[in-house]
Amino acid sequence: MAVKDVTQQSLKDCTLLRGIDERALDAVLQEMEVLSVPRGKLIMMHGDTTTETYFLLSGSVIGQIVAETGREILFTEIAEGGYFGELAALDGKARSIAISAHSDCVLGKLRGPTFLKLLRAYPQIAINLATDLGARLRNMNDRVFGLVVYDVETRVRVRLMQLAQEQEQLLDGGVIANAPTHEVISNFIGANREAVSRVIAKLNRAGVIAAKRGEIRINDVETLMDVQD
Repeated sequence: MAVKDVTQQSLKDCTLLRGIDERALDAVLQEMEVLSVPRGKLIMMHGDTTTETYFLLSGSVIGQIVAETGREILFTEIAEGGYFGELAALDGKARSIAISAHSDCVLGKLRGPTFLKLLRAYPQIAINLATDLGARLRNMNDRVFGLVVYDVETRVRVRLMQLAQEQEQLLDGGVIANAPTHEVISNFIGANREAVSRVIAKLNRAGVIAAKRGEIRINDVETLMDVQD
């Protein structure tokens, strides 16, 4: 299969371009620069004044915000079919997040003015963007609510349930494959790694879960779900 065909299929999988016709898809492709990015490479830095929008044609990236103390806090992971950088293209302000390649990636890059031109030319892309931004806002509201209301143990339990549910493994004997490290969980829920490790150890001792590197087995769903309001 030709590189162009692979790129077209990857773009069709992107939520931002869902529902647009072949003519519009070709217009996006014609404007796009395709880049290969090795694992670990920094793609954009917090505070940068660049305005390109990137489409993830293959691989995955990690987005991080950096606290004033210098401690990096995991913000989001973007997988194949996702995109990032659109906020700076929209408002022209500095980047609010740092993005690095979590694996070897292939990216499609659009210049900021080109991205805006495509939004004006194809209303469906603008509608898709508004829909995606709304979904992100709802998700962020849920995360902020959890940080404010729940203690660390409850947040860890909820995160484990979310991970299990995403893999259709929220059942006794269910296994969370490719389970995140304690550091990744702590970054996601806004806690320190030591606190998360204590909760995981506690759940292990109680037989609620059986955790090992890269895998968490759910032994007792009812007890795991017994969180404090």
